[in-house]
Amino acid sequence: MEYSGFFYFFAAATGPIDAEAAASGNGPRFVGGKLDRPFDLRVPTMSGFNEIYIGEKLGFYKEVGLNIEYTGSMTGSMLAQSVINGDNHLFGTGHILTIAKAREAGAKLKMVLQGSFDDSDPRKTHMTYLVKEDSPIRTAADLVGKKVSIAYVGSCVELLFSEYLRQNGLTRDQVEWVVMADNQAENALRQGHIDVAGVHAVFTASALQRGGVRPLVNTWQIGTAAGNGPASSYSTRAFSERFIQEYPDVVKAYIAATVKTQHWINNNYDDAIKIAAEYLNVDTDKAGGTIFPSENAIDPVKVRFWLKMMEDNGFVEPGSAKAEELYTNDLNPYLSGEIKEDL
Repeated sequence: MEYSGFFYFFAAATGPIDAEAAASGNGPRFVGGKLDRPFDLRVPTMSGFNEIYIGEKLGFYKEVGLNIEYTGSMTGSMLAQSVINGDNHLFGTGHILTIAKAREAGAKLKMVLQGSFDDSDPRKTHMTYLVKEDSPIRTAADLVGKKVSIAYVGSCVELLFSEYLRQNGLTRDQVEWVVMADNQAENALRQGHIDVAGVHAVFTASALQRGGVRPLVNTWQIGTAAGNGPASSYSTRAFSERFIQEYPDVVKAYIAATVKTQHWINNNYDDAIKIAAEYLNVDTDKAGGTIFPSENAIDPVKVRFWLKMMEDNGFVEPGSAKAEELYTNDLNPYLSGEIKEDL
């Protein structure tokens, strides 16, 4: 069964690309590794671990001429709609699934860079599915009829847990999905409103430190069983096709600063956690995050890994989502040689 509820309110795409504006050359130019004049990049205020506010804190976006303008918290279909409308520029969250479902609903988003990468280190694992310490749930077979929290319908939380069920001979309609934010799931689990809480890394460490809960499974384990543990966290950084055509050099500048930030996080993880904890107003010693791929551009192998997982679990019809339509590396300045330094 295909899930289309995530983008249920999208109408057709919001009009054609303004070819005249795109060809006018009014946007800033990416020259010598930075824009020739500043550009205000509108991005949603992130509620989890993300490189955008870390790179801004470090001055990496300012270096390339980008002023980051936060527009408030927004996720899922609301964010996709805001990017299509131009209220936000960056779709800086979500996964291959998110882009595929948005495009299916008429929102022409396109991935221009990879986001996070999964890791076996609990502090760096994409997501962990928690149960109460005394829960009778020990294996997937114990999940039939149980309530599982997900961030929203069609989220990575739902897809990865659906894959876990499938790997163990179950279908996703054998559990009850309950939509709630990560920061609500732990309390709901402790109070008995749900049986399994799917939470991202920034919330996992603090939940475990408080005690009374334990991991059932995590995304690294699920991805490894599916054939690619690191790719189970492969997330997307995207813009609308309209924005890409009108401001290609801004996209280049964004990629330049973001790749630099991602590599900095990999090499300075503890310091990155401190920045994230301050931004998210959580205790540093209880915070976790994610790491990023070592490559500077989108890896088609990881995109196809997600497409197969989506097809295997009925999130898209087989063959309906084409990898080459979901992403582009054409504006990546590391691949073109416009940026030559080795990060």
